[in-house]
Amino acid sequence: MEATTPELIGGHVVLDFANTIAWRLDERRTVDRVSGPAELLTWAGASGLLDADRARALLRVAEADPDGAAHTLRAARRLRTALLHLLDAAVDGLPPRREDLAVVRRCLRDAWDRAEFAAALPLRPELDVTAPDDVVRALALEAAELLSGPLANLRRCRGPGCGWFFLDRSRSHTRQWCRTGDCGNRERVRRHYARSRDTRH
Repeated sequence: MEATTPELIGGHVVLDFANTIAWRLDERRTVDRVSGPAELLTWAGASGLLDADRARALLRVAEADPDGAAHTLRAARRLRTALLHLLDAAVDGLPPRREDLAVVRRCLRDAWDRAEFAAALPLRPELDVTAPDDVVRALALEAAELLSGPLANLRRCRGPGCGWFFLDRSRSHTRQWCRTGDCGNRERVRRHYARSRDTRH
């Protein structure tokens, strides 16, 4: 498995998973960073969802079972689509769609069926990730943790076409961009150009 450095700006692994679609609000530029099973497992290792050794082991399992790996990828994409809709609804102050909740519920029930609890409090489900499908289950457990808590600091990048999510942990809680050097810089350039054009005219 080749090393990769995913762009982890979300502040939570579920947001970073949602952000594996770059420029999702601009169809001309949209790029899926988990376009295949190998990319999904590579991302899981590089993002911290799994440790790198476990991700490499799962990649070998996926390579030996391409049909199973394709099933895992489809399940991950279904979960990601539902999460994107739920996160958009949270940012926009809209109620979640039932079909999206149903997708998350199915994934979460599957995860809970395989999870165990450590002999300690507070209770937290632990999943022994031994198969590629367990990546989807691990993401479902992380999604439940994120979506069951307060989302007041959840933001969506205001860059045109971007759509990436992040938790605003800035002191003033006024962060608007996924990265100031990317979408934030584009907006500054756009405003500068608009001011210069208005001045010329």
